Amino acid sequence: MRFESIITICILVCSTPLVAAFQLAPHCRASQALEQQYRQHPSSDTLASLGAWFGENRQYACAVSSFRAALQLNPTSAQLHYALGLSLYSNAETSAAIAELKQSVQLDPTSLQAHLTLGAALHALGQQAEAIRQWNEALQIDPHSIVVLDWLGKERIAAGQYASAIELLRSAPPDEELTLDLVLAYSKAAMFDDAVVALQSALAADKTSYRLNIALATVLVQRHRYDDAATAIRTALNLHPADTDTQVLYLRILVMMGDADKARPLAQKLLVADPKSFDALYLSGILERDDGDYTAARDHLQAAAAINPNHYDVRFNLGATLAKLHQPEQARQQLLQAIQLDPAEPQAHFQLAAVLRTLGYTNQAQEQLAIYQNLQQVKASRDLAANRSSQAAQQLALGGAQHIQQAVSLYREALAAQPQNATIAFNLALALDRIGDTAAEAEALQQATQLNPAFAAAQNQLGYLAAHDNHPVDAERYFRKAIDIAPQFAEAHNNLGTLLAEQGRDHEAEQYFLAAVTANPLFTQAWINLAATRASNAHFDLAQQAIHTALRLQPDNSEAQRLQQMLATAQASRQ
Repeated sequence: MRFESIITICILVCSTPLVAAFQLAPHCRASQALEQQYRQHPSSDTLASLGAWFGENRQYACAVSSFRAALQLNPTSAQLHYALGLSLYSNAETSAAIAELKQSVQLDPTSLQAHLTLGAALHALGQQAEAIRQWNEALQIDPHSIVVLDWLGKERIAAGQYASAIELLRSAPPDEELTLDLVLAYSKAAMFDDAVVALQSALAADKTSYRLNIALATVLVQRHRYDDAATAIRTALNLHPADTDTQVLYLRILVMMGDADKARPLAQKLLVADPKSFDALYLSGILERDDGDYTAARDHLQAAAAINPNHYDVRFNLGATLAKLHQPEQARQQLLQAIQLDPAEPQAHFQLAAVLRTLGYTNQAQEQLAIYQNLQQVKASRDLAANRSSQAAQQLALGGAQHIQQAVSLYREALAAQPQNATIAFNLALALDRIGDTAAEAEALQQATQLNPAFAAAQNQLGYLAAHDNHPVDAERYFRKAIDIAPQFAEAHNNLGTLLAEQGRDHEAEQYFLAAVTANPLFTQAWINLAATRASNAHFDLAQQAIHTALRLQPDNSEAQRLQQMLATAQASRQ
């Protein structure tokens, strides 16, 4: 996490003189100027300066002693309690740090850094719920804090709350770390095409980002877009040409593309640089096997297997190589291990069938061949679905009625190829929404929720459609289901609040709007809705606070401006 400099934090206002001089421990030696300043003017200020110096120089135990002495003189200083808490946390005294940090936020609830550091300390001790509460409070203080958004995004991803993580991070300020968090959330939710779009959008603003190019290459490989992945990785290589991990990733992509002419010299270069590199050994073995140099391939693949015995591709390629070297029994053992590592990969079954036939095990060979045929059909369908989904996402990104209609057709092909994929059904629904075909959209959403009842975004969208079609009971049920699945899902809270407000259930609605802005303080519409509902409940001062926040987020929001004027008029008439 990113902390402010301890020096900038410890600018204190109290200068109460010491009753008894504080003695530094023999091992605590600050700069001569600071020690002289303390001797000449002993006070909480000079003790804080000593503590800050020790903290900057990683002498945390000495910093703890200095800040404790300062607190004896100024026990109500929130900044001193924070500085002591931060020093204790840095000195691995986490429980003691929490006590001081809690005291700091009690004395000054508006301290962003105190809430943030307290959350980190609670997180370190496994007190996740309390940590999240502190980070949420920090986010209320500064909705644009990159550090807070990073912590909360990662926490939601770790908890499997992908929809709420995506929602929070998608509206966050531009930042490389937050983009990578968003991409991780998309990938965990199997929304790889959205991950690609997010990365491409971020790279449009910063083409020279090494980490973003690496992430884009990785996601594109998952979508089998090897040419595009190679382009991204070459950009990364231009930025860091000597980085071994980047070269290895490029070599992997070249091998996947079948570009042996470029792959061979790179593999050789990596092997010379590190003869014990697993990736260089394994990928060299694949290239040599494809070239028919089976002896060299065997040697390199066996060396790779010794380093990582649980790697499917190594076992499969070694088995296939041994079969070419007329060592069927050894080949059988390797292929059986490959199948044990990944039973769903068809090629190992096919290769094993050939080896078993060579060994005279005809019936077993036929069984393996049947398994291969079934798995190959599944793989072909999966690859087709991924290809069509990727094409559909690209069409949607182009915009325009014709491209959106093309995306719908491509998503339908993808879903036909893989009818058990809830994500494809949901993406189809979103594309149908953009052309206004709500009946087909509802059908696709129902399919998505049947395949995955815990699909919060699909439940929320079903609620939106039900509300639009004037079915409030169904809408409320869908919204509540989405919230049960993803308690931090701000859009679902806002939608339910809107539904309840339309029914005159303003007190209930206010609670859901409040939950929405707590989950995502950057949600301008939820702030506007909260302000309007508070005004309806005659909570005018609170309504003014909410509309002020909305205008701080979007100063030119006409709806917020109108509501602010109405609130001002209502307040004037009351006076």
